[in-house]
Amino acid sequence: MADVVQQIDQLVANARKAADIMKGFTQEQVDKVCAAMDAASVANEVMLGEMAVEETGIGRADHKAIKNHLGAHIVYEYFKDKKSVGVIEEKDGVTYIAEPFGVLAAATPTTNPTSTVMFKSLIALKSRNVIIFAFHPRAQKCSAYAAQLMLDAAVSAGAPANCIQWIEEPSIEGTGLLMKHPGVNLVLATGGGAMVKAAYSSGHPAIGVGPGNTPVFVSKSANLSVAVNNVIASKTFDNGTICSSDQSMIFDDKAVCDKAVKLMVERGAYLVNEEEKAKLEKVMFDKERGVPAMAIVGKSPQAIAKLAGFEIPADAKLLLVPLTTIGPEDWFSHEKLSPVLGYISFNSTDEAIQAAKSQLLWGGAGHTAVVHAQDQQVLDKFALEIPANRLLLNQPAVHGSVGLIYNQLPPSLTLGCGTDGGNYLGNNINYKDLLSIKTVAKRIVDYERDE
Repeated sequence: MADVVQQIDQLVANARKAADIMKGFTQEQVDKVCAAMDAASVANEVMLGEMAVEETGIGRADHKAIKNHLGAHIVYEYFKDKKSVGVIEEKDGVTYIAEPFGVLAAATPTTNPTSTVMFKSLIALKSRNVIIFAFHPRAQKCSAYAAQLMLDAAVSAGAPANCIQWIEEPSIEGTGLLMKHPGVNLVLATGGGAMVKAAYSSGHPAIGVGPGNTPVFVSKSANLSVAVNNVIASKTFDNGTICSSDQSMIFDDKAVCDKAVKLMVERGAYLVNEEEKAKLEKVMFDKERGVPAMAIVGKSPQAIAKLAGFEIPADAKLLLVPLTTIGPEDWFSHEKLSPVLGYISFNSTDEAIQAAKSQLLWGGAGHTAVVHAQDQQVLDKFALEIPANRLLLNQPAVHGSVGLIYNQLPPSLTLGCGTDGGNYLGNNINYKDLLSIKTVAKRIVDYERDE
């Protein structure tokens, strides 16, 4: 334990020196560093995707490469011309001045390892912060490689040594010590519930996330063919590992539901029967912890079916499971982090929206919800009633939630869930959330009133 304490102390001491240097950087210096990091990310995004899958056994290498591209290059394109140093805005007699927080402690997940490392490194340095990572143990090698690439690029462009660091030998003790270290200014946590809770218990300000369990409401007014295509594209992306991935399709009309299921099957879904559903339930969930079993996270539908004891066609894209209810009683309306999708039909729009609301409240409060509808009244009702911070209208859940593809949300791989989800922030976390903003307010009342 003494060795771990010494290692964390040294990492933080190094970071404090780097933070003092970064604080003096100009906007031009910051932007030069970020440009170099972006170039390194683009040159290595495919290789890093392959490394992540090889080490973790989770997801698809081609999709990991896309995640890497989004988490680094698209994020860089979003912020490259935006101010993050000194005066960033003047409005209504108030001047807004950006300062860094200082030393960030960051935890990263096994599901999106390299992309999250590059994303957090970029937004940290864009905001003149420095960062120390605690990687998920099952993704240590690929995460450290990504961090080293970002560090080398940053230093080559003038950033201080140790502006990006990481714990070399991962452990629960090391992560806990890092988060609680008095030299840390802010904790940036992406990962499982226990880790995020630890971040909020660190004694420092923390930005965290929560589980997704995204409901997808398909109204009888929806363009059904487009809705089905969107759900398949989203649910199969990286084998369902992104937290905003679709978990249940909820219909307000039985005939529309039947037609949608038929389209899903025609387009590659495998419809499981009751016997197969029971077999899947036995292997897919860690019921003591209430989370997906690690054995199935990010695995292909074929691998999951085989683990459960049955075979499906080699070209099946996902497993489609009929639900008996939305709620804890049916495990397939839980978050699944895999290409397994539940579906259920209700008799009215009100019932369907209430079911979507219920699914979020008990398993994904504040995260993301999707509605497919052409009726504006339905869209408005959904937006007003659903407790999610990302309400996506007529777009894929995954691609819409991460931003800047189907909408103008900031691109991000850290999705806040707001107070409903136990987080402080509910937005797509970006560099602005890592800026400490000072305000300089001019007097607008006439001096003569004081005389």
